[in-house]
This record gives sequence, structure tokens and C-alpha cells, in this order.
Amino acid sequence: MKRNDLRNIDLNLLVVFEALIQERNVSRAAQKLALGQPAVSNALGRLRCLFNDPLFQRTGRAMEPTPRALLVAQILGPALDSVRHAIAHGDA
Repeated sequence: MKRNDLRNIDLNLLVVFEALIQERNVSRAAQKLALGQPAVSNALGRLRCLFNDPLFQRTGRAMEPTPRALLVAQILGPALDSVRHAIAHGDA
């Protein structure tokens, strides 16, 4: 994927993905993000299309990440931390 291709991706989905990885529950992720549960469910559907993977499998009340989701989380976590740092320290 080329850098210009990122313009076609809603980067807010990555924030939802991070909350889902942390919470492993759609309702709790929605609460954490101050979103409605349907909005997070919709975002999860879009994430599944983006990554061409189910990302999470329901096991009781929890959502277990797939191997692909765990790999994405390992890469995405530091990337989002870098973005947060760049924004917080952009004036320095």
C-alpha cells in the first residue's frame, strides 16, 4: 500500500480497533470512546473489510482476537503512540 492510499481509509477506525483490543467487548469499547454500541459494531464491520479478517471471534461475552488482530495490534500500538506524541509535542 502506498502512502497516498491512506486517504481512502478512515483512520478513526484504528482508534476503534485499539479500544476493541484493549476491552475485548464492543459495549465497553463504545463506552470508552464515548460512542454508541451500534457505531462501534459498524466500525468493526468496516475494520473486518479493511483487514480482510474477522479480527475478533465471540467467546461468551468476550471477543477473542484472531492471530491477524494480534499482529495488527503489535504494529498499530506503537504507530498510534507516535501519532499522539507528534501531536502533543508538535510545538517543540
